[in-house]
Amino acid sequence: MRLGKLIWILSALLWANNNHSSELALTPAQHQYLSDKGRIAYCVDPDWHPFESIEQGMHIGMSRDYINLLESMIGTSFFLVPTRSWSQTLKYLAERRCDMIPMLNHTEERAQFARFTDVYFRDPNVMVVRLEHKHSINNYEDLTASHKVAVIKGYMQDEFLRKHFPHINTLPVNSELDGLIQVSRGKADAIAGSLLAMTYHIQNLGLSNLHIASDLPQRDELRMAVHKDDPELQRILDTALAHIEHQQHAEIYRHWNPISISRKTDYSLAWQVGTLFLLILGVMVERYWSVRLLNHRLAESNQQLRQAQSQLEIKNEHLTHLSRYDSLTGALNRRAMRELAEDELQRWKRQPSIISLLVLDLDKFKLINDNFGHTIGDQVLKNFTQRVNHCLRETDRLARWGGEEFLIICHHQHKDDATILIDRIMTAIRAAPDNNLPEYRCSIGFAYYQAGDSFERWFERADEALYQAKSAGGDQYCESSQNT
Repeated sequence: MRLGKLIWILSALLWANNNHSSELALTPAQHQYLSDKGRIAYCVDPDWHPFESIEQGMHIGMSRDYINLLESMIGTSFFLVPTRSWSQTLKYLAERRCDMIPMLNHTEERAQFARFTDVYFRDPNVMVVRLEHKHSINNYEDLTASHKVAVIKGYMQDEFLRKHFPHINTLPVNSELDGLIQVSRGKADAIAGSLLAMTYHIQNLGLSNLHIASDLPQRDELRMAVHKDDPELQRILDTALAHIEHQQHAEIYRHWNPISISRKTDYSLAWQVGTLFLLILGVMVERYWSVRLLNHRLAESNQQLRQAQSQLEIKNEHLTHLSRYDSLTGALNRRAMRELAEDELQRWKRQPSIISLLVLDLDKFKLINDNFGHTIGDQVLKNFTQRVNHCLRETDRLARWGGEEFLIICHHQHKDDATILIDRIMTAIRAAPDNNLPEYRCSIGFAYYQAGDSFERWFERADEALYQAKSAGGDQYCESSQNT
């Protein structure tokens, strides 16, 4: 334990020394500001692992590592002003009892008393439910007055729910960890929060009855905040954050995710055995067998550690898969498709090409669930995904957008290629059903990307075409009337 602490302290000193040489070139006014200030007081969320927390009066977590970087870059010390809750942390900043908060989202309510730096860390938000709700709750729209959502007062999700979904019942909790426990125990039906924090707690506690239902439109875009009357400090922090290298961000992220296993070696017994060997031959023989037994036990312990590490790696791979792929159909999920679409738009700006967005929706799918049950409905969705995938090229990407709605992004040499692909899909769907499944059909709307489109506008045009196809009776496709 002492050796581990010594290594950690030496690493921290070396890191600080390496960064000290890169102090920022601040303006004379900013140097004067820091000189007059002396030290910078800051407050944190006392219970937001692994981003930040207070344990035994000490600040730990990702934001602690960023504070260390800031101290070395601007040459000024920071000191923690402890708080008992996140609400108290926000109150302290509003009352100027601390100068800054190192990690939080921008919201309208907070902007009334704070000014914010640029975003320096992003993390998706997800909804977590118990396994029994994995088919019925995927987002806020699926929640009814009979459901209860765990929320932390003062968090971004609390403000979002009060503004956009006032009818949803909420259960106040002290932290995301507390909220996950309440959901696991059945006191609440869902909780929304950061993917990193949720997976951190689910792994640590082994909450096997929880399910990451889906990603949410909101995501954590973490910034630093100062009081609204302190613009100079905001400019200093923005300058410092802009000079943090990508590798430093990555090191901080890896430090706090995933959970790591440390191995300790105690050399005291070896010294004792060596000393006794030089003194008494008989004791040496006795110790030889003791060390042999100890090595056997250490080998067993190391094997157990390797197995635990292997299990953690498997769980991490599984969680990574869950964060990008739909658990039922194996298609990309909503968040992964959204990221893919944004990448495609950036690529189009560099090299324009013909890209189409297809929105597919199974016709009268609710009747299949009502007449045959949700188990058969799930098999139909899997079968639909398999048939569509057989029609696609390697460059075409399929995603489950939600429920029975799917998206496809395709690249084409000619505009007619889109309708050729759609005809191939429609023919495959109309073929005889597999494995005694009921017959089903789908409708498709599609739109070509046009210069200046955002993803939302592109999707809206394809979705309008889908609506026209379904209004005409379904089992057909329609091209956006605004395609050029």
